[in-house]
Amino acid sequence: MIRTALIGCGGFMHHRTSQILAVKEAEVCALCDPNPEALTSIKDRYPELLDIPTFADHQALLQEAKPEAAIIATPHSMHVDHVRNCLRAGVHTLIEKPLACTAQDCRDLIEERDQSGCVAAVSYQRHGSPLFQHMREIILSKRFGKVLMLNSHLSQDWLKNTVGLWRQDPIISGGGQLNDSGSHMIDILLWITGLRAESIQAFIDNRGADVDINSVVNIKFKGGATGSLTIIGDAPIWHERHAIWLEDAALILEGDKLTIHERGKDPEVLEDWAEGRTPDANFIAAIQGEESVLAPFECGLATLELTESAWRSAAADSSTVAAS
Repeated sequence: MIRTALIGCGGFMHHRTSQILAVKEAEVCALCDPNPEALTSIKDRYPELLDIPTFADHQALLQEAKPEAAIIATPHSMHVDHVRNCLRAGVHTLIEKPLACTAQDCRDLIEERDQSGCVAAVSYQRHGSPLFQHMREIILSKRFGKVLMLNSHLSQDWLKNTVGLWRQDPIISGGGQLNDSGSHMIDILLWITGLRAESIQAFIDNRGADVDINSVVNIKFKGGATGSLTIIGDAPIWHERHAIWLEDAALILEGDKLTIHERGKDPEVLEDWAEGRTPDANFIAAIQGEESVLAPFECGLATLELTESAWRSAAADSSTVAAS
């Protein structure tokens, strides 16, 4: 059993808790949150945690509970301290996205991971999805040639749903929709294609908020491919779509339906997918040496490099900037 602490017990940790409790090789050994109401709420929802010791400070938890692993779901600007301190204590670490709020902080945490020898992962759940794994295999195998162009789109009512919350405070969140839900979109684009940006042009509208809400990011990739990322945080509906144009095929993903349009053939529609691997299950298995980490810290770094480039472009009147 891997003794696992949960750091940051707000709303999203409720989702994380259901996943870690489903991993039979893990034992939740401690909870941490400075808000007593958050600790009460998570114990009310999960009676299995009723007798688990609680802490207001993660350093006290590390010293007294001595966990082997930690799952962190705290506000974005706190990630660096929480991850660094866990790694320095020899604690394996699974962090919610984004890894950090700057690319340099991501690089520093990669160095901390390497020095610690600990298992460390970012909770990008799409890496464990058979659907996205299949898309990645198709693209990286070059079965249909190289990537020519791509587009990813996400819309949700993020602006309205986060009013008054820390996610719209740039000091705590480190950025808006692009650094929050958009982090998943950037990560999965880079992961399934293996592409890296060469230059970026971004158009961002804060919609009256203190952080980015609506973003259009145009990308020229190394090797010649081009793409665009559309993140709409002021939308009446949630909607996600990915389209990848290869030399001899197009991959169109909407919902759980992947349509492969191979040149000269009838479309192939795939929508019956096996159950995926959760970040929590992969994390525990990686600690036990049974699996490789599905989303290592390098994925968090690549995502922040593109995100920062988009912010720099928008701040420079949407001029084209070299990618970080």
